[in-house]
Amino acid sequence: MTIGEALKAERKRLGLSQSQMTGNLITKSHYSKIERGLFDIRTNDLLTILNLHNIDVVEFFKKISVTNQEENTKAYLAQLHAAYYTRNIKKIEQTSSKLKNKQLQTPELKNLEAQASLLKAYLTNSINTLSDKSKENIKKIIFSNDEWQLEDLRLFAIAISLFDISELNSVVKSIINRHLNLNLEEKEYRLVLSSILVNFLSYSVKVQNSDTQLIKKVFQVLDNLNGEPDNCFAKIMTLYYREYFTGNKEKIDEIIGVMKDSGMKGILAL
Repeated sequence: MTIGEALKAERKRLGLSQSQMTGNLITKSHYSKIERGLFDIRTNDLLTILNLHNIDVVEFFKKISVTNQEENTKAYLAQLHAAYYTRNIKKIEQTSSKLKNKQLQTPELKNLEAQASLLKAYLTNSINTLSDKSKENIKKIIFSNDEWQLEDLRLFAIAISLFDISELNSVVKSIINRHLNLNLEEKEYRLVLSSILVNFLSYSVKVQNSDTQLIKKVFQVLDNLNGEPDNCFAKIMTLYYREYFTGNKEKIDEIIGVMKDSGMKGILAL
């Protein structure tokens, strides 16, 4: 059940017209579109309507489907990543605009907004021009929870280049200590965690990371991934970066050839 559907259910229960439900707060036309899911409602307006009719706020929000919210989040996430891999900057901008226009700003939406800004910055080669304030805000979102949620890990995976290498080494060590065997993780967590480690290897190449023991440990964790099809990308990238670190040009060219023939050469970004 959406917010609009929940409002409509409460209005029907109370036997009110749409005009009576809103009082003089918003127009009947606008409210009608909220009930139909065409418009969002501002948090202050929603709380005012609930208080006006003595509707229990806690009980009201219990009726709103968490599943529906998760599906919306996944839909936006899919749109962003599809746009990134097809280098569709306009689509990223459109999705970002939709996220910013949402009246009820949840932590999940703020996380997605941060992902959108980073993906656009990567595609426009402007990641280095992000302001210190923007970078700090993204880091705050990543570390806003005591226990990292899946969304936090996803954002961290694409925000790695915002970190100083010493900071990054510390975080990656912590991740490895807590997730030593990725095969034991749920599928979504395993895929995101393996992406973090692969992106860490990429960044280590660029900044010439001197923590060779940590890099070795990252390779060990990735090497231990089983042969499930979902792990294919991480396994290929692990092989690529191992050959890159050892300077095996012949093997590197072979892997690049496979990636190129598969339409994925741009992912290497080296």
